[in-house]
Amino acid sequence: MYFFKKIKSFFFPEKRRFTAIIIYGFVLGVIFFGLADRVIQYTSSDQFCMSCHVHPHAEETWRLSPHYNTRTGTIVNCADCHLPPPGNLRYLTSKAEAGIRDVYGWIFKDPEKINWEAKRSVEAAIGHTYMESCMSCHQNHFPAELSREGMLAHLHFRDNKERDDLNCLNCHLHVGHFRGFDPKTRTISLEPEEALPDDFFTKAAEVREFTPFVETIPGTSVSFKMLPISGGTFYMGSPEGEPGRDESEGPQRNVEISPFFMAEVEVTWEMYLAFFRETVSEGRSIASASVVADRALGVDAISGPTPPWGAPDQGWGWGNRPAITMTFHA
Repeated sequence: MYFFKKIKSFFFPEKRRFTAIIIYGFVLGVIFFGLADRVIQYTSSDQFCMSCHVHPHAEETWRLSPHYNTRTGTIVNCADCHLPPPGNLRYLTSKAEAGIRDVYGWIFKDPEKINWEAKRSVEAAIGHTYMESCMSCHQNHFPAELSREGMLAHLHFRDNKERDDLNCLNCHLHVGHFRGFDPKTRTISLEPEEALPDDFFTKAAEVREFTPFVETIPGTSVSFKMLPISGGTFYMGSPEGEPGRDESEGPQRNVEISPFFMAEVEVTWEMYLAFFRETVSEGRSIASASVVADRALGVDAISGPTPPWGAPDQGWGWGNRPAITMTFHA
């Protein structure tokens, strides 16, 4: 007893006992969280996952997938898809839930009696992956080499995020574990058969007077107001004696403009994407670098827009915001 009293008085002196408790508590906390972090990192490693997940070809199909065999050499690890992005409480709770489920299966289930082919369905895969993890890596949904079908699919996904049946795996089921692509596994259509909305337009507006009117885009619910602009004449160019005049600003001449209609606001993304969906299949496969190149290729608005470079809205927003980042040809 005397020995323990001496130890207590050494580590927790009577005069500084409260301070000592705080210091030792802080040290023990650092040690605990340091060890916990090491445990979390180790149990999230590919080696640890593969030690339990020994079902047929789990590792082999992962190494053949686009998430392992990449152009840049970047490897997407097991925890990158099968856990939420780290840094929040959901990561820890999901990790604990997956661990409990895997330990239960390892102890009480016979891998030989499990129908592994049924586990390859979209419904089963969604239960073991997290869409926010997909988004944390794939932040640009319109990369330069995206195919036409990919553009339409990503536009469809962006416009229908509120739908519960839309998930990245609807189209990308085989990117994590590749066993040959089967188009039958795709579970969404780019042109779903849905009831048309009440404001769905079947034909364009008929203009019979030179007055404001509302234009409608057939096949969509998009409309916009057009305003009449009266014709007239004006002088184009700068007078020869004007200070600061550039040679290209002349000669000054009289120009006559016929009456025309102009939209009340700039072309919005809703308007532009209606055009994009209808004409993208006819667009050029290589984006033009200059006006000279445009002329050489014979680019015009009828041929359709070229594939977008990066996120077309540049973070400014979609919907009724002005459409940006395309050339005047489109």
